[in-house]
Amino acid sequence: MADRAASSRGSLSRGAPVVVAAAAVLSGLPVLFNEFAWDDTYLVTDNPAIRDLSNAPDILARPWASGVGYALGDVQNRPYYRPLALLSMAVDHALAGGPDPRVFHATNLGIHVLAAVFLLLWLRRTWPQDAEARPGAEEREGGGSGSLPTVIAVLWAVHPVHTEAVALVTYRTSLLAGLFTFAGLWVLARSGGEGRPAWPRVAGGLLCFALGLLSKETMLVFPALLLLADLMAGSRGLLTSWKRVYLPLALLAVAWWAWRSHVTAGGVYDWFEGLAPWQKALMVPRVFFLYVRLSLLPYPLCPFYDWDILGVPAGLLEPDILAGVVLLVGVVAGSVLLRRRMPDVAFGFAFFLVALLPVSHLVPFFDAAGERFLYVPLAGMLIAGVGLVRGAVSTLATRMSPVRLAMVRRVSLVTVLALFSTLTIIRHTEWRDSETILKVTRRDFPYSVSANLGLGRLLLEQDRFAEAVVPLGDVVRLSPRLSVGFGLLAAAQALSGDIHAARDTLTRAPLPEPRLPSAAQVARGELLRRGAVDTVRRVGL
Repeated sequence: MADRAASSRGSLSRGAPVVVAAAAVLSGLPVLFNEFAWDDTYLVTDNPAIRDLSNAPDILARPWASGVGYALGDVQNRPYYRPLALLSMAVDHALAGGPDPRVFHATNLGIHVLAAVFLLLWLRRTWPQDAEARPGAEEREGGGSGSLPTVIAVLWAVHPVHTEAVALVTYRTSLLAGLFTFAGLWVLARSGGEGRPAWPRVAGGLLCFALGLLSKETMLVFPALLLLADLMAGSRGLLTSWKRVYLPLALLAVAWWAWRSHVTAGGVYDWFEGLAPWQKALMVPRVFFLYVRLSLLPYPLCPFYDWDILGVPAGLLEPDILAGVVLLVGVVAGSVLLRRRMPDVAFGFAFFLVALLPVSHLVPFFDAAGERFLYVPLAGMLIAGVGLVRGAVSTLATRMSPVRLAMVRRVSLVTVLALFSTLTIIRHTEWRDSETILKVTRRDFPYSVSANLGLGRLLLEQDRFAEAVVPLGDVVRLSPRLSVGFGLLAAAQALSGDIHAARDTLTRAPLPEPRLPSAAQVARGELLRRGAVDTVRRVGL
């Protein structure tokens, strides 16, 4: 009987990577039928750098998005250095003989599958295998705790919050950084009782770190994540790892930083511009609450969290800010106080906090928040969450029969996986192209000026003038001080034949902010660009 159970566990263990990979593929399959969307238009379809593999040396010596036809995209991406993502796109372009979205999306999905598998492999190296270490634990807890790495990896693979990173080719940067983070942890992290890693493993870990740094700047926290994993494994061999592992990682980071500083330039946008220092500080718990909420309740999701969705902080007692403060204190305290009683939970919380550091707005950067920023941190929250559930199950084991407890666990897990997978599949279909993204965002966040303005612009570009009037009308209603909204609305009204409405819109338009065009200038430019000279005269421009 014991031999049969051990054989069954061994078969499940060997099949776990296949299960994880299959879950990631099945939930992400709809992405293969999507078009290029969002920033893909200028970073993929209109990017001359990826059209020929001979451009590789130039890609390695330029910032992310350098030389693209979209001037704003070029300028706002000057601080970023992500050549590996561009090189991978150049390979896709060469394999497809052009910008074929199926090839680019297949590569994104493949990277995500590999990242999920390496997450599983790393967890299996470091996670305490209680079912093997403590005879009888399986029966007491209602199931094999040795399967917990598989549960975490499958949950991570199908989590809806990852659809943004997988669905947009532009966000391949997050996928690659996640892949090399988990691969590097699998190669370098020590399991319990293990000494210092051998030189081949060190070389492999350094390669993962280097490739991750060439993919996205968030990879810089990898040594700290590795240290957390090593501390969880125990102190044996940790001191010798400083010289063999951490010193080379530090030297590599310094070399990368020096080269990156030489290649990139300073940013020209500050998300916090105009906010008081106390408002900037309150954005940290506000964004932290958002990330915890997205990890546990990933609906509704949004491709851009602007001020209309997040809101300018008005005080500490705002519900999400106060909740963010409580959660932040609780997660920090849990990572310290639970390290002996529930080490997996403490580690998960610490991993989540450290992985979030580059995007937590302790140092302001251009984006307010993004679901793609949770690609690596989510693993920590799932480790902590599964650890907490395991603790609750252990308590229930004294009050419930093993058979009933096992059934409750399986039903709960299947329910969560079904919900996550369904949401992921739906979201991938909703992100078919830029128009569907904007329409879904407008549906879920009707008060978002960015969603309404983006949809209005897109419909104008497609000469669907009457349709553009509706979202642009919402822009004017939601943001009565935004002169560009009035200008675009007037242009859409005039081009759809309603000259009277266009004139009325321009008379209600506010004065523009310094260095920005007036509503009349915006409307006139839109009309002249389409050769509607007679319409310009009729409107009085």
